Amino acid sequence: MNEKGFRASYQAVFEVVCRILGDGWRVNQIDDCLYRIKLTSHFFKNYSVHIRIDKNRLTIVGSVDCRSWRSPCHSCTVSPQRNPIDIARDIQRKILVTARQEVEQAINFDKERWDKREQERIVKGMLAQQVQLTPHYNTLTGFKTMNGVHGTVTENHSGYGVNINGLTTDQLIKMVGFISIL
Repeated sequence: MNEKGFRASYQAVFEVVCRILGDGWRVNQIDDCLYRIKLTSHFFKNYSVHIRIDKNRLTIVGSVDCRSWRSPCHSCTVSPQRNPIDIARDIQRKILVTARQEVEQAINFDKERWDKREQERIVKGMLAQQVQLTPHYNTLTGFKTMNGVHGTVTENHSGYGVNINGLTTDQLIKMVGFISIL
């Protein structure tokens, strides 16, 4: 590779590749790495295609950029001497074939994650109206009451669980009675 770097040597080729791919694909100018080229499209939210040279081959990798969801990576290698039309065909056939579905899966995962966080905030807000909440490791929250009863609230696949400590015998009987009529 010459002293200009990979990006400077191949940027013009991949600008042509982007035009052939269509769908708003472009060389990402914000990514300033000299040793790779990043392709993005506004039609494929958070999906990117990275191109670098490795062992005298162009290595092309595409995936969704998401911190909370692991996207499958699709990759291929092509010869640096191939023309832009053939490179674009390989990208389309080997990398972008499932890109739309992966983008939708990532968006749905983020929405579910946001909905779950919102549900946790609502539950904690309702609990905070009844008891003092305390942080507790590996649980939804801990709680403490004015009469010395304390415990934790957990969440699992079947719903919520409550661990209560510090009950007197009378409080235990009242609590079990209350639970039996829920």
